[in-house]
Amino acid sequence: MHPQSNDSYQLRSGTSISPLQDEAFHNLLNELLQQLPAKFMMLVDVAGQVLVAKGEHSNVNLVMLGSLVAGDLAASQEIARLTNEYQDYQIVLREGEESHTFIAESGNYLALFVQVGHEVPLGWARMLITKASQQLEEIMQENEPSQEEVAGFELEMATTLEEADDDLSDLFGDALDDMWMD
Repeated sequence: MHPQSNDSYQLRSGTSISPLQDEAFHNLLNELLQQLPAKFMMLVDVAGQVLVAKGEHSNVNLVMLGSLVAGDLAASQEIARLTNEYQDYQIVLREGEESHTFIAESGNYLALFVQVGHEVPLGWARMLITKASQQLEEIMQENEPSQEEVAGFELEMATTLEEADDDLSDLFGDALDDMWMD
């Protein structure tokens, strides 16, 4: 998961990850873990190789889960393409009694797996996961981000979350107003 030296490391998908990109992934997922709050999250490449795992995962076979996440996302993408419903940053949602699971496309090379408790509003989780997926793609597109850019992804997420909270409150208020007007 973390490279052993200051050199980039190669993923099975053929993509290289620099140490600064790796650090940016960790910063962003730490922020997301706190903001949701998430029980568990994992970042994998499209071949299923695990890059980052955060939260409660002591009883989880990460290698197996990474492969299944990549396969699940690939199948969902193809279903969306065949039914003309494909869009960037596809999200697969599975609702459970104790928790909900999201698998989100994060650009061409990554998939984000997030598990949240059933008390976390699905719309809130979806919004934060989509934003994080977009930022993960931005990190991947950077050839070699600077230290400031690495720190900036964490700050950008925090700023976005504050704005999202305001937007969510406005949307919720508008929906209530509409409901009472009918």
